[in-house]
Amino acid sequence: MTKSKKPTTVEGWEKVCSNLDAALHLSMQQENELIEDFEELKEKYDNLNTAMIQAAGIINYLEMKLERANSV
Repeated sequence: MTKSKKPTTVEGWEKVCSNLDAALHLSMQQENELIEDFEELKEKYDNLNTAMIQAAGIINYLEMKLERANSV
């Protein structure tokens, strides 16, 4: 890690603060985008889970119908 000189003027400190502020805002924006992506994936997961449960129910129903048809 390299050492950098500390600013010695008000303008120098304003530049440092401006850069830190921009980095913070970018980080917050990226965090919000990740949260949105996570929520979207969670919704897709929930939809897939529901579809799998429905498919399992249909399979069970069809198996039961086959068993009844074969018992005659």
